[in-house]
Amino acid sequence: MNATTQKENTMNKEKYRNTMNLGRDDVNKHSWKLGQIVHTAGSHVRANSYNYCGYEPFDIPVGSRARIIGIKQTTLNAEVIGGIGDVYIDFELLDHTNPDGTPITCGNRHAFSMAEANSDFALCPDGSGDPGYIRRKGMRNEGMWVSLGAERIEDHPDGYMQFRHHKMIDLQSVGAAGTFES
Repeated sequence: MNATTQKENTMNKEKYRNTMNLGRDDVNKHSWKLGQIVHTAGSHVRANSYNYCGYEPFDIPVGSRARIIGIKQTTLNAEVIGGIGDVYIDFELLDHTNPDGTPITCGNRHAFSMAEANSDFALCPDGSGDPGYIRRKGMRNEGMWVSLGAERIEDHPDGYMQFRHHKMIDLQSVGAAGTFES
């Protein structure tokens, strides 16, 4: 590797790690703080789109741990959500890196790309610390805690997607029934 290539790689790493909201710590509707650990949600989250800064695209597995490195509270959609706008975050993954060892970093992502933004988020009641959701009254799997980790199975004839969760716990069986009712 020549000196020019080394310098370009260093510059790319610097650009890659310098996300839009890096170090920003706005007071926000989720009460999140810089350095807080959160988990990627069930929606599709991709890092390094379009080979950003030379890094290959990476489909982030659901439930991946991420450290918040920037928080921006906006007024976007504030008129729809009771005067509080959307939150955007920058984060770095804790369990995945680029091939050169650089932490996989994502900038300016909507807060709902993280499971904790959903009011139904809860860690597993068996004490394992697995991230998941409480299925409230009127939902499929009502009264259950379901893991974020799941395999998509054949879609329901009515058109909605179906998943087989890696772990499901009946809240009554662990004495937590009623704790999470809305």
